[in-house]
Amino acid sequence: MRTKARTICLRNVYDVRLNSRMYWYLVDETNRNYAEGEFFIVGGLVFTGEQFEQVHHVVRNIRRKHGIKPGDQFKFDTNSRPAYVSAEAHREAKSELISALPDIGVRMIVYVVLHDIKGQDYDSAMNYALNALAHSYHRLLGVENATGVMLMDRDNHRYEHLEGLFQSGLDFGGSRQSLNDRIRLFGMTNDNASHLSSAADVALGACRYCVNTAGGAGRVEAAESIFPPLAKIVWAQMEKGFPRAKGHGYQPYPKSVRHADYAKKYDALANALNSYVRVADN
Repeated sequence: MRTKARTICLRNVYDVRLNSRMYWYLVDETNRNYAEGEFFIVGGLVFTGEQFEQVHHVVRNIRRKHGIKPGDQFKFDTNSRPAYVSAEAHREAKSELISALPDIGVRMIVYVVLHDIKGQDYDSAMNYALNALAHSYHRLLGVENATGVMLMDRDNHRYEHLEGLFQSGLDFGGSRQSLNDRIRLFGMTNDNASHLSSAADVALGACRYCVNTAGGAGRVEAAESIFPPLAKIVWAQMEKGFPRAKGHGYQPYPKSVRHADYAKKYDALANALNSYVRVADN
């Protein structure tokens, strides 16, 4: 009887494993301080298993085409490019990658908050951002009946918080929401540990450029070229017949902004990002 019961148990576990869809969410941060931009930005890309392989091969081929050698960084920041890779080749490589992402079907989830509002030390602000992103990712997994992994760029001060997200979930005013029913693993990765890390960095860096441009710190013409493919991958849900990204893949915080001047900055950001898309549609 013991052998039979054990066999049934193992078969059930095996069936669950076969029927589950596994996603991967790679997260990074940018605009860490006010000098880099007025909005603190944390986010990244969500890949299905099939997209995982596609992005790997796309990034590998782009690196080879543009002479980015093994061991070299492939990031959005032009200062990270090797000296023997021209600025033009680097721009083309980033553009090709960003343009490929919508065709592959990856999704982006990104969190933005004004440094003026954030008003916290970096550790607290980063933990809060991770909470918001984990909550949104958990919702996406639920909508698509999937389980997943959430990996952030290496940060040695974040281990305990990631453990707490897995073990205890999120605290909503005394009530807890479990996350590990969908998010099976919280962990870390780092630059050049995978081609997916490059994809997440380039996408988030492109998003940062557009957000900063909305605040007057970039070229509008460049943002109008960069943002349209990003807009296509920001996770959206249909509401009243229209796709809505706010509250899903686009997470501006706090949810309610009472300070009039700060509210104007959030509105200006949303209007600018939408305008970059409208120009491309015309």
